[in-house]
Amino acid sequence: MAAPSMVFTVRYAARRLGVDIDVIEELAGQMSPEDGCVSVIDSLDEDAESVTAFTRRGLDYLEELLDDRRSEFMKGA
Repeated sequence: MAAPSMVFTVRYAARRLGVDIDVIEELAGQMSPEDGCVSVIDSLDEDAESVTAFTRRGLDYLEELLDDRRSEFMKGA
C-alpha cells in the first residue's frame, strides 16, 4: 500500500460527515496515526497549536466510529 500523499483537516471531515467539529475532535482522540489521524503543525514556535488531520483511511475509520456512536445512541433511546 502506498504512503498517503495528502491529509484532510478536521473542518473538512466535519463538513463531509455533517457533524460538528467538536464531535470529530472527540472521535479523533480515540484514533492513532495507524488509524489515519495525525496532527499538523505550521510553525516553529514551541507553543504552536496543531490541526487534526486525517488520511483517506482515517476518514473511513472516523465514519465507522461515528456510525458506532450513532448506533449506541439509538440503542439508548
